[in-house]
Amino acid sequence: MDSNELNIILSKVEALARELDLKYHGCSQMTLKAIQEVLGLNDGAVFKAASALAGGVARSGEVCGALLGALMAVSLVYGRDKLEPTSTSKNYLKAMEVGYKVFDEFKAYFGSVRCRDIHMKLFNRVYNLRDSADLSEFVSSGAINKCADVVSVAARIATKAIIESKQ
Repeated sequence: MDSNELNIILSKVEALARELDLKYHGCSQMTLKAIQEVLGLNDGAVFKAASALAGGVARSGEVCGALLGALMAVSLVYGRDKLEPTSTSKNYLKAMEVGYKVFDEFKAYFGSVRCRDIHMKLFNRVYNLRDSADLSEFVSSGAINKCADVVSVAARIATKAIIESKQ
C-alpha cells in the first residue's frame, strides 16, 4: 500500500469516527466501530463488549475509552483466538507489539491516557460523567465535540498501526 492509499484510509477512519461519536456518543464503541467499518472487521459481539468502557471505563475518568476501543480493534486483528500461554502465543505477542505502538503514540499525542487528564488538557476542567448535572454541562458546553476529536485521533493511530504492521 502506498502512502496516498494509506492517507485516504486514515482520513476515512478519522472522519467516520468523529461522525459516529457526534451522532451516537460513546468513545470506546465509536472508535472501535469506525475501525471495524473501514477495515472490514465487523464483529457485533466485540462492538457490544466495548459499551462500558466509555468515559474512561464506566464513566470513571480512568483510561480513555477511545484508546481502549482502539486497542480492542488491534486485538481483534492480532489477538490470540484460543487458550494458550502468553509466552508462546504468536498472536498475543503480535497484539502486544502493535498495542504498545498505539498506546505510546496516543499517550505522546495527548500527554496522558487518562480520561480526566485529557479533559483537563482540552477543557481546563474535569467533568464527572457519572454526575447527571456535570454530564449535562459536558454536552451543552460543546465539550463532546472535542471528545469526538479524541475518538478521531485514536481511530487514526490504531488504523495506521494495524495497516503498517501487516506490511
